[in-house]
Amino acid sequence: MKCKNCQANLRTDFKYCPVCGAKIVFKRITFRGLFTDIFERILNLENNFFRTIGHLTVWPEKVITGYIDGTRRKYLNPINYLTLSLALSGVLFYFMKRTALDKMDFDVLGLGVNQEGTAKLVEATMEYSNFVFILYIPVIALAGFLSINKRNYNIPEYIVTAIYVISHFSILMFPLSLFMILYNPQGYLNFSLIFIAVMLGYILFSLIRTHRYSAGINIVRSMLFVILFIIGYLMVSIVMPILLLLTGEIAPQDLLPPPPS
Repeated sequence: MKCKNCQANLRTDFKYCPVCGAKIVFKRITFRGLFTDIFERILNLENNFFRTIGHLTVWPEKVITGYIDGTRRKYLNPINYLTLSLALSGVLFYFMKRTALDKMDFDVLGLGVNQEGTAKLVEATMEYSNFVFILYIPVIALAGFLSINKRNYNIPEYIVTAIYVISHFSILMFPLSLFMILYNPQGYLNFSLIFIAVMLGYILFSLIRTHRYSAGINIVRSMLFVILFIIGYLMVSIVMPILLLLTGEIAPQDLLPPPPS
């Protein structure tokens, strides 16, 4: 007998293929069997999802090292997790554009910014929100690779790490972000500054638990990571307006300060 998925040779008493892991089906499809299969798949997906959420919150190293070391079925894979976080980000930006953009105060630092131009810049950036989100993955991966890397992860392995941590934080913050957009849009940008600081803290928490340096070395390497992350963050913040200028999404005057009153 052969596996219908990978064509590996099977014994007749096997219930699962030892090569590809597929379930061996002997019977024809029935309504009962169909609903049982659907229920098992949904239950397995829910178990994986909640296990991934819980472990990334408390023991992120279990998910990160588990996936990199070969545990691929216990948790949601990083691409599925990233897809979920991008979908939720799309929901946030939809409500932001529809209900909150015209109510936001863009001069959160009191520097006298061009409110109209900044609103146009934010709206244009929202059109490429998934692209911006993905840009931060190599920023985190490269900063971590150069600063906190006791396990000697290569760049692809650190990209997996970055996908998990940034996607997880985005998913965790979704309810609070949506609440702010719907009920306190004026304070959303102030909240975003706190959001970035807390995100940086969670990333460090995840990397430190994964790589396990001593306390003193953790402090030094964390400082180096923060410096590298800020450099990467600023580069993304500079590159995006340039790309929007080149594509005609915004005009040069949108980036200029308002004329003196």
